[in-house]
Amino acid sequence: MAQNLGFKDIKDLTRVSAESDNIEALMGLARTNIYAVTAELQQTRYSHFFSEKYKENNTSFIPELFFMVRSHAPPSFKLMLQRLTRSIILRSSLNISGRGSKGKSRHRIRYFPGIPEFDLDQTLFNYIQNGNRLNNYDDIIGFERRQRKRHVVLMLDTSGSMFGKLLLNAALTTSVLSYAMVKDFISIILFNSEPYVMKSLTEENPLPKLIDQILESEAVGFTNISSALKRGLKELKKIPNGNRKIGILITDGDYNRGDHPAIIARQFPRLHVINMPSEIQKERITHGVSICQQIAQAGRGFFIPVSDFKEIPRALMRLLSKI
Repeated sequence: MAQNLGFKDIKDLTRVSAESDNIEALMGLARTNIYAVTAELQQTRYSHFFSEKYKENNTSFIPELFFMVRSHAPPSFKLMLQRLTRSIILRSSLNISGRGSKGKSRHRIRYFPGIPEFDLDQTLFNYIQNGNRLNNYDDIIGFERRQRKRHVVLMLDTSGSMFGKLLLNAALTTSVLSYAMVKDFISIILFNSEPYVMKSLTEENPLPKLIDQILESEAVGFTNISSALKRGLKELKKIPNGNRKIGILITDGDYNRGDHPAIIARQFPRLHVINMPSEIQKERITHGVSICQQIAQAGRGFFIPVSDFKEIPRALMRLLSKI
């Protein structure tokens, strides 16, 4: 029905939808004529409306609208939606990551007053070795947790037509990784036909700025997984051997440019794969899953499939807890 309405009609219905808080109707109008919806919502009197929507923790309305209007909206309106989208991403990622990935290993140490953890097996062994007695504090063994510095390169597939979902996922996943690995070193690479380094292992890039860069990027082109892996490997080679170096690839696996990705995957110290969903025909989905499994096997890493984009950040957290 909305397809038969004129510009002014859709503009008026947008006002009615916003006033009645009917987001489903509003987004339906946006898909019909985004220009008319933008013309209405860009008015300053809707600032309170967007402020109230932002307060709803489960809202996906603002990010979706941002990606729909970002190419043509007036700068002030686009900037407002981008800032709200960025804040939603930061809020969501902090909820997902919690305190972050512990990333700590246990090391045996001699007893000292107040030590939080004991190695009962080793202490019991010393007790038996000493003739069923503990001669001094040195016979009591404890554990100390030390932060294990990890160097992680995250490679995110942004190829295809679902640019809104892909870039939102990339921004949210990047934010989750940054919070979870605040004491480690990370690199972020987006890729389609070519890889784009958003953050290298050796540079500082504030998270809000990094999210803005991702939100402003383009998710188009072919899928060249091997070029992304080569660029990720180049990042890891900057780090001296002996350090913990890890690659994480997030893709649907359906590459159509470059060599077979498993060839490059073998060169990684460790490469894990999160297989994200695809909206292409079933045969290609099966092919993509198989490719992702082969990449993970070649990289001696975990293969983690997800059925929805929303599952990716939590899948990443589960992976980080294992590595």
